[in-house]
Amino acid sequence: MLSDAHCHLEGNEELALIQQSQQILTIINCDSPEEWEENQHLIRTEDQILSFGIHPWKASDYSFEEVIPYLRQARIIGEIGLDNVWTTVPMSRQRQLFDQQLAFAAANKKPVVLHTKGCEKEILSSIRAYPNKYLIHWYSSIDYQQEYIDEGCYFTIGIDLEDHPAVQKLVKAVPSNRLLLETDGVGAMEWALKRTVSVENYADLLRTHLQHIAKWRNSSEELIEKTTYQNLMAFIGQKK
Repeated sequence: MLSDAHCHLEGNEELALIQQSQQILTIINCDSPEEWEENQHLIRTEDQILSFGIHPWKASDYSFEEVIPYLRQARIIGEIGLDNVWTTVPMSRQRQLFDQQLAFAAANKKPVVLHTKGCEKEILSSIRAYPNKYLIHWYSSIDYQQEYIDEGCYFTIGIDLEDHPAVQKLVKAVPSNRLLLETDGVGAMEWALKRTVSVENYADLLRTHLQHIAKWRNSSEELIEKTTYQNLMAFIGQKK
């Protein structure tokens, strides 16, 4: 069965329905209280798991205190992290909210999805201070890959695999029991593939991505599909 370890619905009911009809095990990211409420109305099956966390791009928009109720409801915290490449949000504010959410997740034993853009060294230091179960979403740095692997992290493979040397290095290095599949949503697929993506092609593109991963790992499509599904089940702590 297919899985998508990190996906943004962005209000798209059609995408939610495709995941439901094809029983795609999915972590659906919510990066604001508003998105949490919207996604609550879109999910229909136990295969769709909501995560919640304030993304570093939105770190100035919310206080930790006002998002605590959503962190309590979520089974998974994230995506959270630090970013010095794609946002102008002050690093001091990013750091404060990131540390607060990390501490909450560790204290409440909730798995965490991480965004690490340009701040791989800093985040590595942070997660060592807060032992937990971590999923590194779309890791795209050539550096610190082995250090994160040594910390026991799970990794999703970015859909730009065919064009990105760092992602190609990672897909071959990740231990088989911590390998995950992701799309990041239709908008991210369009960005990575540099073309328009129709929602109705979501599952086919997810399958194509799985095939690319199998090729780079010199494995079979069937084994990668089974392994990534089982790994996602293990990450979220779900039995089926």
